[in-house]
Amino acid sequence: MVTIPLLAADNRKRVLVGGWKSKEDLSEPHVTEIGRFAVMSTKKRSKNEFKFKSVEKGKTKVVSSTNYRLILVVKDGKNCYQ
Repeated sequence: MVTIPLLAADNRKRVLVGGWKSKEDLSEPHVTEIGRFAVMSTKKRSKNEFKFKSVEKGKTKVVSSTNYRLILVVKDGKNCYQ
């Protein structure tokens, strides 16, 4: 008799409800829009000259809506930050 653990036999990806998962397509227009909005909001509060460049990394979490955790690349004058 051979016993195979269930986890080893089940190779489907399971999504942890309420858990963070990597965002694969960071070039989707709504992801870029969220990044631009975050930079614009920060710029207004901090009085800096931040400019949105790109989304470097991202994760999403679905609860009652989709939450995003994004790492952005922004420029402030001559300096570029992540």
